[in-house]
Amino acid sequence: MKNTITILLLILCCQVNAFSNNIGHISGKLILDDTWDRKIYVSYLKTFEKEYAVSNDIIITSATIDSLGNFKIDLKKVPTEWSFFRLHIVKKGVSPNSLVIGSLDENFMHLIAKQDSEIELFNTGGRPIFSNTKINGADHMKTFDYIKKLSNYPNSIDYEKSIIEKEFIKEVVSEKLKSVADTCKHPLVSLYAIYQIDFQANYLVNPKFYEDYLSKWENENSSYFYSFRQKFHIVEDDFSNENTIKHIIFFMSVVGFITVGVLILFKRKNQNINQLSIQERKIFDLLRNGLSNKEISAECNIELTTVKSHISSIYSKLKIKSRKEAVNFKI
Repeated sequence: MKNTITILLLILCCQVNAFSNNIGHISGKLILDDTWDRKIYVSYLKTFEKEYAVSNDIIITSATIDSLGNFKIDLKKVPTEWSFFRLHIVKKGVSPNSLVIGSLDENFMHLIAKQDSEIELFNTGGRPIFSNTKINGADHMKTFDYIKKLSNYPNSIDYEKSIIEKEFIKEVVSEKLKSVADTCKHPLVSLYAIYQIDFQANYLVNPKFYEDYLSKWENENSSYFYSFRQKFHIVEDDFSNENTIKHIIFFMSVVGFITVGVLILFKRKNQNINQLSIQERKIFDLLRNGLSNKEISAECNIELTTVKSHISSIYSKLKIKSRKEAVNFKI
């Protein structure tokens, strides 16, 4: 009897260990200065629309970063299927649900993983903190990072006021992203490439590509593909309820007026820039160079609250909402 109980206990232990072995980790080393809190957070993003969503509710786990920068995140709270996550850290004294976008203090990176993933991350100590991060154990992230760089390319060029050149490059990048999506074997990475395109507008021009794409991934039942399909139901309904000739006329009208519209927008942007005071223009330039509010305060020898007030005024006058928009603002 005792032998039987011993054997059953051994079997149970083996099963528990086998289950535990299915729980993966995200580990590695982050080189941080003393301004950063020694904790790394993981947010579970259920759709790609929530890429930059911020709330305490979506933070599912966290881990301590030791004095040498080492950390290890247990993935037991992560779904078993491939999912979209965001890793981020925050400055000391800042709320854990804070996200900085588009400056040298940008504090996050995205990751596609699942519960049994074993991933290692190592940064270079540069700025932003997650720039040029080396990733081991997730080969699909190479394609993911390529997609990110490709989608950001049109905004990184100085077009010297050439609207035609900008539209041409955006179209070339769009076609390249569709090619990546079509050939990528990882479902979520492939779908992420599609999300970098204005796919609902592009569908009206090239519906067959999207019909074939939806057919290719018809067995994918994740929340990401569900959200994607729902958008196409709306597009298909709109498209079928309208006369094809009306769509063509509308499309040609848009193409005919787009240049005029963009030129007006460009003129308005210049007018908005001229509305800035001398101090606001100086702060705007520092903002575009990636300086934090504290650094701007020191540079201009003004209070931090005054910096925040100036930035609020700048955002209002330029009709922008974030530092990322400020960096990308074409003067």
